[in-house]
Amino acid sequence: MNTKNLFLIALCTMLAYLPANAQEAFQVKSFKMTVSGTSTLHDWESDVTKLEASGNLDFSNAQLTDIQSLKVTIPAKGIVSPKGRIMDNKTYDALKADKYPDITFRLDRATVNGQKIQAYGKLCIAGKYQTVSLDATSKTDKAGNITFSGSKTIKMTDFGMEPPTALMGTIKTGDEVTIQYELALSPTGEASGTH
Repeated sequence: MNTKNLFLIALCTMLAYLPANAQEAFQVKSFKMTVSGTSTLHDWESDVTKLEASGNLDFSNAQLTDIQSLKVTIPAKGIVSPKGRIMDNKTYDALKADKYPDITFRLDRATVNGQKIQAYGKLCIAGKYQTVSLDATSKTDKAGNITFSGSKTIKMTDFGMEPPTALMGTIKTGDEVTIQYELALSPTGEASGTH
């Protein structure tokens, strides 16, 4: 056996033991998300009823060490108010949902410090992109599922949206809305070694 073949065997043996730090693909297991705000009449809250998410996360000894990628997509018309269709239609008008049917967040980078995460990425609402930062907390269970939770306050006008009004402008919603989320991801079974 020549030196080249010995080197290849040794390299393959080493690579077989590398994924102590493994990158795994994840998909949505469950979620709970609300969008809330204020108005001159009363506070309001709507539920996000549809959401898609996928990502690649790095783990070491069953602990999250890095987030390589994460994309979240929310259909604008999947945001539903318990107040009924009138509120929903005003929400969809503000979101320009017919022209821009999806709200998306795509991660650019993240810092993981234990269970605390600071993420930076591009949030697109009503067709307008803004770079935002998110502070989240993570929790991993014995099955390898990971749950991210946190909240983010944004201004509608930062995304070119006009805060909805009602009754000929006598009722006005506030510019700020708060998104609260709990997103559980489960491994897809696809894994690769650290790049």
